[in-house]
Amino acid sequence: MNKKQTQVLDIKAGKGFSMGQSNEHLRVASMGAYIAKLSNAFDPTREHLDFEVGKGGAILPLDKKKSIPKRIKENLKKRGIKDPNYGKKEPTYRTVANIIIGGSRDMMRKLAFGNQYVDFEHGADNSKITRNKDIEKWAVDMYNFIGKKYGEENIAAFIVHLDETNPHIHCTLLPVYNNKISWRKVFVGEENSKAAYQRNCIQLHNELAEVNKKYGLERGEPISETGAKHRTTEQWHAQRRIELAKEVEHKENEVRHASARLKALSTMIANLEATRVALMAEIRQLENDRDSGKISTVEAEKRLKELNDRIKQNQEMILDKTAKLKIAEEQLQKVQNQTKEFEAKQELFKKELSKESPIVSKKIMNEMKTVGWDMALVDTKSKSEKYSEIRENCTEEQRNFLDNTIGELFDGSFLQDISDKGVEIIQVSACLYLGYLDKATSVAQSCGGGGGSPGSGWGKKDDEDDLAFKRRCFLMGMNMVRPSKKRNLKR
Repeated sequence: MNKKQTQVLDIKAGKGFSMGQSNEHLRVASMGAYIAKLSNAFDPTREHLDFEVGKGGAILPLDKKKSIPKRIKENLKKRGIKDPNYGKKEPTYRTVANIIIGGSRDMMRKLAFGNQYVDFEHGADNSKITRNKDIEKWAVDMYNFIGKKYGEENIAAFIVHLDETNPHIHCTLLPVYNNKISWRKVFVGEENSKAAYQRNCIQLHNELAEVNKKYGLERGEPISETGAKHRTTEQWHAQRRIELAKEVEHKENEVRHASARLKALSTMIANLEATRVALMAEIRQLENDRDSGKISTVEAEKRLKELNDRIKQNQEMILDKTAKLKIAEEQLQKVQNQTKEFEAKQELFKKELSKESPIVSKKIMNEMKTVGWDMALVDTKSKSEKYSEIRENCTEEQRNFLDNTIGELFDGSFLQDISDKGVEIIQVSACLYLGYLDKATSVAQSCGGGGGSPGSGWGKKDDEDDLAFKRRCFLMGMNMVRPSKKRNLKR
């Protein structure tokens, strides 16, 4: 039976569009895109295959010079549409629809590469691979579908990635209704309810499936129904570690059960053998009693028949248990081999992850240093201004006292944390950013931290930009590294 090839459609609201997102989509070698490249998220030797779909369905190379935030700004300005988040310290309106369009891996690879052999292993050289025309036709059809559904003028970017494991589209759409940005009017409707949004999503899937028919992609289950979520590379790594650990644990349990069954069968056979020996001894004694006249021949024959029947039954049971024992031995050997295979996979995964983690961590740690020191400078400036204000309004004696006790002002401050355990805070923050929660906790504990773990729900929020998440990672890292008991350091 052929595996069902399904379409993929995911829509998420955004309160703006960050430069990190733009760099990743356009493969600009900095921040998010650079980290993704180092963490095996995509193949740099296939980056030349990526393209955009522009006005009228034109196939274009990635325009790395014009960021997506700039495209959005120019689009809105040209049409005289106001960004409702403009000038706000924290954006509150959903002004962007982040749409991912794709399909089952086998079909998407066939559309993208045709019959060419592509090596998807990390580090492989696929520089000679060419782009198949079918993926361009499919992308244009998807562009026309979105353009007809929501207005071509509202498509700020339509980027096709062929350098990842599964080819797909990133469409950045502006939810404009009657020349105003309104997520509710475009995607929800007048009813303004979760049920209405889900109905619209299901209808969207149905309509897209009609377009995808000629590409062999059937309607899949919409994310609004299944609850499926997109995972980052780090989340995939964490999930893969959990899955491998569970597989090993499951196989180890199977080994224990198979060993216990083997032992039980061996014990049964030993008991049956002992019973057979006892029955044979009883037969010999009965024959001696018959021959010596202690028991009549008729009575002896009757009892001998009973004993022989029991021996025959015993022998059948021994043969049955022996056959089952052989099967159990084979099953145990098979499970033991499978356990070794999963343990080997687990070790290989750890080794592969360790190869890329130091490179990624070094980059992230440098970024965390920048974020941390910027925050430290702001904090220091605030404390300095506060001190100057207090000191200005004091008498000479009071000023001398403040100067001698200035350490109190900085005790427990951000600056003190950075100066005391800056490297450790940066390490923990980098681990939190990458999703290595166990590593973050162990590093914090190793340097005397008492802040505990970040919790199982830690991660980047849907409406949180990259910089805000880094700041939150840094604050959490500082809290985890800080000792459980408050310090009393004087400066």
